Amino acid sequence: MLHDIHHIKRAFIFCMTLLTTVACTYDYEIPDSETEPMVVIFGQIVSESECVFSLHSTARPTGELEEIYSNIDDATVVVKGTDGQVFEGHGVGNFTGRFIVNVGKLSSDQKYYVEVSTPYGNFASEPMQPLDAPELTDICYEQSEVNKSINVMVTTADPHALVYLLWQVDDYYEIYTPLTTQWKYCMGQNEGDSDGQNGTFEKISPEAYTNHGWRHAIALANFATNEDYGCGAITKRSIYTRTISDHRLQTRCCTRIKQMAITRQEYEYRRLMLNQTYNMGGLFTPMPSELPTNIKSVGERKAIGYIGVRGHTSMKEMYINGSDVGYKSQNNPQTFPQDGLSPSALVNRGYSVYTHTPNTGDTMWTFTWCVDYRDKYWGGDAIDRPDFWQNKQ
Repeated sequence: MLHDIHHIKRAFIFCMTLLTTVACTYDYEIPDSETEPMVVIFGQIVSESECVFSLHSTARPTGELEEIYSNIDDATVVVKGTDGQVFEGHGVGNFTGRFIVNVGKLSSDQKYYVEVSTPYGNFASEPMQPLDAPELTDICYEQSEVNKSINVMVTTADPHALVYLLWQVDDYYEIYTPLTTQWKYCMGQNEGDSDGQNGTFEKISPEAYTNHGWRHAIALANFATNEDYGCGAITKRSIYTRTISDHRLQTRCCTRIKQMAITRQEYEYRRLMLNQTYNMGGLFTPMPSELPTNIKSVGERKAIGYIGVRGHTSMKEMYINGSDVGYKSQNNPQTFPQDGLSPSALVNRGYSVYTHTPNTGDTMWTFTWCVDYRDKYWGGDAIDRPDFWQNKQ
């Protein structure tokens, strides 16, 4: 039984694709007030990079046992250095809780930290010197046989010392929707037509609903120490596995892996975070231990999270062709007639026009993801063809 809800330790998970797709677990003690919010700060300071910080708050409504969380958009985020450098951030907005800071070149003999001001209080991470990572000498994938999952692996240079490493994965990939359309239903804009019933079917250009585009997904894939390698080079370490039905492999995927050095404390933070995630049994299961954090409150409020500082990073990329690994699509496109539902009702339910015959009014509908690669089904906001994208050999 839980005897004191004021000191229950909870896990708190965020899953992001933004830029980022990241799963992070935080352990903390609920403050004395059942409704007092906790602030969760996650991100990293990387030299000469666009850095993303995520801000969230959590609180337990009066009389409730489980916490709720919300994104914080009303805040300021600034990265500062002991050398006097200041990098001001700007919010993405739209209730995302995300802030972008364009960080310049960091000096290895200086320390850097982030200052965060929110309606719930002010917070700052511990000043830390940037850590330089050894070179990432090779990335590759292995597949036991076609149509099986593939393992993506990394090999590092020999640092001749004990190091702790973090690998960040960026995937850029082509998407082709299974169907194409030349029609769109436009909701009515007439006076008194608030439900859009008096809309029209309009012919559209290929750019309006397109079946081809590129996606960008990011995730912190893995972390490790080379202690198991005699403090030498890490050779062909698997950092993630991708199923053969992953639509990133539909046509062609460019995987970019960035290797970064982290401190032992951050390594322990991430290790405990991962272990507790697997063993927690639910989002709000009591936690067995408290995670280390390097974020301090300028006042009485408490924040949780960890902010690392990176110096030199190393990056490599590789292309994976779906035809080479035996991509197996799980898409199941369907088309269907109107069947009594109004066009506006179908649009509101996430459907799009597939075919339309003006003379007869015959119309076939389909799921929006079947005709528009910008739909959330495909995993994020659409982007143009990446500048670095290579033509298939």
